[in-house]
Amino acid sequence: MFSRDSRAETRAETARTNATPVAPPRFSGPIGVVANAASTPGYQPTSTDRPTSILGPDISIYGQQLILKTKGSLLIQGHIEGDVHGESVTVDDGAHVKGIITARTIAIQGGVKGELKGSNVILHEHSVVEANIVQERLTVAEGAHFEGSVKKAKDASEVTPDLS
Repeated sequence: MFSRDSRAETRAETARTNATPVAPPRFSGPIGVVANAASTPGYQPTSTDRPTSILGPDISIYGQQLILKTKGSLLIQGHIEGDVHGESVTVDDGAHVKGIITARTIAIQGGVKGELKGSNVILHEHSVVEANIVQERLTVAEGAHFEGSVKKAKDASEVTPDLS
């Protein structure tokens, strides 16, 4: 008379009708650099109290004299043609930035063409970077493609982002 399937369907239907709607969880994003800690020796998050702003893969931003600024962390998954300033900037795999990136911590997993100015610059495996780099500390993973020049910062002002 009754089969297991019909009882399972009845229980599922009851659960659906009695379930209270739950708001989706808020995503505050990763803090600091998005990377495997083992692949980034000595990495410390720059700020634990600020969420990461995310420019998703469907976003492309182009403009003359464009400057993006964030006092927190920024994860770029899309394409930007302009300058970026922030505490921590990560160019994700598949993303591309053409311009100057200035941040305390810069992590490149995608592509950059221009300049990188940071206290801590990390070029991850599979990153493609055509840039002049001014840094206090540089990490280049095996498999990263880099073409350009590297210069040690004379003082911290050379690599300090303008967050005003």
